[in-house]
Amino acid sequence: MNCLSNDFNWEMIRRTAMEQSAKDCGCSPEDFEKQENTVLLSKPLCGAKKYYTQQHFCQFVSYGNGVVAVTDEKVYDFVCQYLQSCRYPFYAFDTPHLNQISKEMQKYQKAVCFLAEYFLPDPKSEVITLPGLTIEWLYDQQIEKLYSDRRFSMALSYTTEGEKKDRIAAVGFVDGKLAGVSGVSDDCDQLWQVGIDVLPQFRGRGIAKALTSALTREVFAKGKIPFYCTAWSNLISKRNAIACGYRSAWVELSVKDISFTEQMLH
Repeated sequence: MNCLSNDFNWEMIRRTAMEQSAKDCGCSPEDFEKQENTVLLSKPLCGAKKYYTQQHFCQFVSYGNGVVAVTDEKVYDFVCQYLQSCRYPFYAFDTPHLNQISKEMQKYQKAVCFLAEYFLPDPKSEVITLPGLTIEWLYDQQIEKLYSDRRFSMALSYTTEGEKKDRIAAVGFVDGKLAGVSGVSDDCDQLWQVGIDVLPQFRGRGIAKALTSALTREVFAKGKIPFYCTAWSNLISKRNAIACGYRSAWVELSVKDISFTEQMLH
């Protein structure tokens, strides 16, 4: 079988993700295996993903067991009481309970800005191919030639600033026409985030699956672990991840300044 990778296994991949999440939260990887919740005071982070440039005001992470919460001291007691009020840990991410968080965070000009599900690839999954699809590979600075076309915001960062960079792009063509792009960014040392965008007129043909699968194998070949992130409501993106051999791995909730949240909506 032409699998995604022969050099990685699921246990290694999941453990690496937990170790990175521990750096993102300032906790121990074992905290994610606990059945009970863990609440920690926010502190400067070392080795966190590149977009975590400031201390968390309020961040929830769960790998399916208890919730690891990292909070500012202003809301520490509230978060402890909030999690205690949730009958099950996953209730902490549900809308009826989130209303409590939103109301409390408004006191500090903060808002829930991010509620996402993360997927990790099963390396033994079969690589998906699509007859008639031609893939052009771009690496590092080569990707910048795509930045004039703003239709692929789910796949590309469109910036050369900051530490996080686009590293690989799988550019798909059908009958010589640009159909879609799957790109990966170096969010941290070992885990690179995969994104995909297919133009509307080419959707429903399996292009997203073929590009995502091809890029996933290429990331593995570089010795890195790909991961896939999507909003909980983005069912199409979730289906694509699952079809490409990705498995649901963890969830995150982030609280940011209201001004930051408003920027994301525009």
